[in-house]
Amino acid sequence: MAQMLALRLLILVLALCITQIQGSDGGGQDCCLKYSQRKIPYKLVRSYREQEPSLGCPIPAILFLPRKRSQAELCADPKEAWVQQLMKRLDNPPVKSCGKERGNPKSGKKRKGSKGCKRTEQTQTRQGP
Repeated sequence: MAQMLALRLLILVLALCITQIQGSDGGGQDCCLKYSQRKIPYKLVRSYREQEPSLGCPIPAILFLPRKRSQAELCADPKEAWVQQLMKRLDNPPVKSCGKERGNPKSGKKRKGSKGCKRTEQTQTRQGP
């Protein structure tokens, strides 16, 4: 009789533990619940990630990560044309030039805000006779 009571008590404790484990997300990802109503400018975004309903989120979405890390992620509808364009632009960012194409006479020198483009032209040294 005591063994049956102990067994029932054990089953009850296990059942309570299982429901608590299932109820917690274990620090899982946050889900978008609705889409942004405005277009998100390229200059505000550094990257993106996809949200899929198969992972437990209610809607499919693209989460754009802002350049400022203190800001929240921005949710967008993956079916929207502007979202697809923004994703392509983030996948293939424009190539920055050193200013040579613009006729800059000081090409190769760093300017304020320059990332320090490397000079591609080799300066030829004159060798003596």
